[in-house]
Amino acid sequence: MQLFHNPRILLNILFINVLTFLQAGNGSSPLERAFNEFRADPFLENAGWTFYVMDVTAGEPILKHNIHKPLLPASIQKLLTTSTAIMMLGNDYQYATLLQHDGTVDRRGVLRGNLYIRGSGDPGFGSPHLEFSPDLAEVFEEWLTKLKTIGITKIEGSIIADERIFDQEMVPRRWLWEHIGNYFGAGSSGLSVNENEYTVYFKAGATVGSPASVIRTDPGVPGMTFINEVTTGAAGSGDQVYIFGAPWVPERHLTGTVPLGADKFAVRGSLPDPPLFIAESFRIHLEQNGIETEGESASYRTLNSKNIFATDDRITIDTQDATLFFDIIYRTNHNSVNSYAENLLKTIALTNNDTGTMNAGIETLQDFWSTQGMNTNQLVLHDGSGLSPSNRITADQLMTVLSVSSQHPSFSLLLQSLPLAGYSGSIATLFRGSASEGFLRAKSGYLNNVRSYAGYTTMKNGNLAAFVIIANDYQGTPAAMRHKMIRLMDAITTHTGEAIH
Repeated sequence: MQLFHNPRILLNILFINVLTFLQAGNGSSPLERAFNEFRADPFLENAGWTFYVMDVTAGEPILKHNIHKPLLPASIQKLLTTSTAIMMLGNDYQYATLLQHDGTVDRRGVLRGNLYIRGSGDPGFGSPHLEFSPDLAEVFEEWLTKLKTIGITKIEGSIIADERIFDQEMVPRRWLWEHIGNYFGAGSSGLSVNENEYTVYFKAGATVGSPASVIRTDPGVPGMTFINEVTTGAAGSGDQVYIFGAPWVPERHLTGTVPLGADKFAVRGSLPDPPLFIAESFRIHLEQNGIETEGESASYRTLNSKNIFATDDRITIDTQDATLFFDIIYRTNHNSVNSYAENLLKTIALTNNDTGTMNAGIETLQDFWSTQGMNTNQLVLHDGSGLSPSNRITADQLMTVLSVSSQHPSFSLLLQSLPLAGYSGSIATLFRGSASEGFLRAKSGYLNNVRSYAGYTTMKNGNLAAFVIIANDYQGTPAAMRHKMIRLMDAITTHTGEAIH
């Protein structure tokens, strides 16, 4: 099976044939030699690691090592979440975000009631990164037009964000404190917006060690405050900023450094309260564009904390069509967006158990894969994205996911969502000039002392191979371990398909 069409394919095929000819007759295949070299590396002396290659076209294992050892997978866990979503939700699944009201509009254009923004769990709502979906500014303009079309000039009630389709556990409890204030620690919400992120811009000081100042945020986040302890680092030192802060709390603590000479240095953080953010932002937008509001901005969480419960008897003003399901799967895997994976996990729970919680999502996922032949006894999950350092999975379990997915009618959706060697995503600059360029597709994973890859490639015999490689607690640098793994993965592409024992 050919994974990708590009001008370099013929050169790659020629490279594989020449390499195979040169290595013929020396008693072992390139894959076996690469594996033995990897296994003997001192970097792995005290590591926990696993490697599994399977010919999924033929349904036959090629090479196995420690495939039943539970290891921390990092972001390759997203393959488990997205493949489950594809199979259980279907590639035509749709979210919908509604603009509603619960009152009447009098002759003067006064809405005597509340305005609601009702979420459906769409992780891509209002995202600026999705080509075929409107960003938040475009959504606000469309809603403003709809309100003016039905004659509303004033809203007597509140602007209420209705996020209750999911639970209020926005951040999984096993995520680290140093993660959750940063962009990759943006959690899930029944009303996500802007990928639950904002960007804060810094101006570096005049000298190394001097304070760096906060210029602005984009978007502006009403009510958010900073305790800024960021200083100026050496020129070229890059982003060394950490943002600390809990869900629902508007105060953020900024630490670390930005590089000398930076006039507008961007650092991404997680929105403290996405539903309340969208309610207050839309209220401000209405005020700035001629529609007066009298009530407060609120979410279901803030209303319930005051023992106020809004009505479900509403009139729908506008329905924002869902983000394309392929775009959601693509961005989850290709760009490794954690909040997308967490929303998908809760959506799986919602559609199958009628409850949008993380625990229900994990239980539903495990039950599903048990029916697909996976032994889930050692599968330990605490989120959908792989960010938790408490997750554990085996290569055998991940291979079940890759193998079963390869036979599913919607496999192309999963396959095309994975970065392509030498061309896109986390492996865009890797595998250049190798046999795998333009053929191998893989999801990467990275946490402290964790490197992992899982995906597919086309072998020399034309069959599709799936692979999993995970290393925990290895020695040496992450970059060095990545380089070693690349050599091993590339040898899969040059393999002729026979089993290695």
